[in-house]
Amino acid sequence: LVIGAGAIGNELLKNLALLGIGNVFVADLDRIENSNLSRSVLYRAADCGRFKAEVAAERAREIFPDMHTQFFNGNIVYDLGLSVYRWADVILGGLDNREARVSINQSAARAGKPWIDGAIERLDGVARVFNAATGPCYECTMSDVDWKMLEARRSCALLTRDEMEQGKVPTTPTTSSVIAGIQAQEAVKQIHGLETLEGRVFVFDGTWHQSYTTTYTRLPDCP
Repeated sequence: LVIGAGAIGNELLKNLALLGIGNVFVADLDRIENSNLSRSVLYRAADCGRFKAEVAAERAREIFPDMHTQFFNGNIVYDLGLSVYRWADVILGGLDNREARVSINQSAARAGKPWIDGAIERLDGVARVFNAATGPCYECTMSDVDWKMLEARRSCALLTRDEMEQGKVPTTPTTSSVIAGIQAQEAVKQIHGLETLEGRVFVFDGTWHQSYTTTYTRLPDCP
């Protein structure tokens, strides 16, 4: 299950296709705009106006014709049911807002599945694996400021929806490749029962190309 078909989602789907993943469900709300073309490997100018999820699923099949894909055009917070989470072996998020992450976190917890989150801002990025059943979840990492920003419905880069629609989200295709590469690697490890980054975060500093991992703490009063 790939939620989000933007810059990170494009890289995730490209990687999954190259790895030979057989069944992929892609979910996204938005349509392709011209500003997406410089940071999304699967989209072309002729795709503008089409739904991201539909085009991304189509292009992934072009890379790996034996991949079976389904797409969902809608708001994952309100419209995507738990059955898809229960179906998936791996849940991957490539999102730009806290509200969607909280929704995925809660749905993955209810379905009893870990999920792999990716986030980027300018040259930097993080990849992390959450499993509410055994350790810290996404909500355990949220501060009071995060919850206030969630209430204000702003993105991770603190941009308003209007600013995001104007193409002002600071995204680089190079950092997207790095973070989505780590996420896809974690997905492969999870599928094959290998040790993952569960409960930890991979932090990438794109200015100096330094990276490190650190462990999250589970909050005893986490909702």
